[in-house]
Amino acid sequence: MSFVQLLGTFRAYGADVLLLALGVTLTVSLLKKTVMKNVPKKVFVFLPFAVGAVYYAVFRAAVTASAAPFTTEISRTLEGGFACGCAATLYYTVYEQFFRGKNISPLYALLAGIVPEEKREEAASALFEGYFEKKEEERKIFLQEGLKTYCGDTMSEEELIKIVEFLIRFLDTLEKK
Repeated sequence: MSFVQLLGTFRAYGADVLLLALGVTLTVSLLKKTVMKNVPKKVFVFLPFAVGAVYYAVFRAAVTASAAPFTTEISRTLEGGFACGCAATLYYTVYEQFFRGKNISPLYALLAGIVPEEKREEAASALFEGYFEKKEEERKIFLQEGLKTYCGDTMSEEELIKIVEFLIRFLDTLEKK
């Protein structure tokens, strides 16, 4: 989906929904980074819709100065809340796809020519993070097995040993900083 297509989707919503959705997006992001750090990721699929329903209900109650959004107009409230959740999800998608900088592992460039392009980002991230979680005596074996997993049989045992030694020196230099 292109940026223009995403912007076109926003035209389907009213200004009230779009403004509330911005608040929903910020609230969900804040919750994700603070109170709900350890919650399973699946919760965040539905959270914008739940928060959107609450925000829209409170907004409608304030605008109409009545409890009707919570009682007789519940279907309209749920519809507006769902629209807020959809718009909030679109805001998040636009942010992730077009504005957020990628956090690339320092190993990414070093693995060029060693690990195929389609596996390189995953390999760089897994090897970098996993290396520092291992005890010093386990690190060499971890890198060898990891490279075999991502490269297959594309290099000889001698090449593998030299690459692993190079990566160990590089990673140990980063650890000392």
